[in-house]
Amino acid sequence: RGLSRATAMTIPVAVLILTGFVVLDIIKYWISEVLGTGHVWHLQQDIQALRDSIRAATSPRSQGYRSARERLLRDKERELLSKQTPSLRRALFFSHYLSLVKGICGGFVTFTLWGMPLFAVQRESVWPLGRWLAAPHGKDWEAGSVAVMPWLALSAAASVALCNGLLGPATLWAARACGVMPGVGR
Repeated sequence: RGLSRATAMTIPVAVLILTGFVVLDIIKYWISEVLGTGHVWHLQQDIQALRDSIRAATSPRSQGYRSARERLLRDKERELLSKQTPSLRRALFFSHYLSLVKGICGGFVTFTLWGMPLFAVQRESVWPLGRWLAAPHGKDWEAGSVAVMPWLALSAAASVALCNGLLGPATLWAARACGVMPGVGR
């Protein structure tokens, strides 16, 4: 079965969306690894979890562990304070705004291509997810059509996983192997 002219023209747009998200996520990965923002983000999450744990300690048993948690919290706060330099703050700022750019791009694409299937796949290959892939037009469109919003969700999730698991480490390794970035990062 052939694709309509409008659907066939939007296949490059779907690939462009995924490629754009991958580029943004690779930049975020490099910022995280090279400038150390990933480690600082984990420290912030650990500190918040420890604060919540200390606040929630009500039983006698959990009170016994409270002093150890408070020491660990102080150590992590001290480490975070020592790592927060102006350049790291700028890197965190830039990293957060890359996420905002990703969201704005997704909103623009949704607004622009609303009501038009990006592409279609065989109905049998997406059988249990057919209506979800066409959301919110699932009842109106033919099974196998892929709408903008589900494609954006899949592209955003896949690009993060792809960049953090494969492309980011591979490009960082390649840059170090070529001598472009010797000894930078972890």
